[in-house]
Amino acid sequence: MLALRGVLGSRPGLGLAVGAGTAPQLAARWMDQRGPKLAKAKNWIRTWKLRPGDRVFVNSGKDKGSTGEVLMTDFKRNMVKVRGCNLRKVRDEEGNYKFIEKKIHYSNCALIDPVENTPTRIGLTFTEQGEVIRLSHRTGRVIPWPDDPRDKKELQQHTDGPKDTPPEKALEKTYDYHADNEAVRLARLAMAKYNYNR
Repeated sequence: MLALRGVLGSRPGLGLAVGAGTAPQLAARWMDQRGPKLAKAKNWIRTWKLRPGDRVFVNSGKDKGSTGEVLMTDFKRNMVKVRGCNLRKVRDEEGNYKFIEKKIHYSNCALIDPVENTPTRIGLTFTEQGEVIRLSHRTGRVIPWPDDPRDKKELQQHTDGPKDTPPEKALEKTYDYHADNEAVRLARLAMAKYNYNR
């Protein structure tokens, strides 16, 4: 490793981007990005049984035994972000410290059965209408999919400002096709390429 660093110079993390071409350098910079590595496409989880809004039990890692709500899913990394789990202390622009959730692997979470309030394994099945439903292996009951948190946001009432165009002015017809058509005809008469054979 030390020999490679000597060859590559003092810039850390550039990997094997020794050549002068731009493609290896871009690939090396892409690999240096922070965060968990992307999973290979063949290792992606095909059937996700967790969605944002689900309550899960963390069964592995430093937060083993804790429960929380799934905040987001990352399909390309096979990871989820759980509220109150895997916290990291970061400093914001003002210099204040706060805790943020980091992602944990999908396999380290188990969905909580709402009937018994215990972690359970999940099976997927299709209804006659083609909808996917989740079945609890512990109780055999259907676990409903959570509502999408993005749909919960209410639309804010918009008030017109001084620079907003009123609807009557926006819908007013200002383009005159016949006048423009005549202008195009006169321009073509003046252009040589349209009047070559005349």
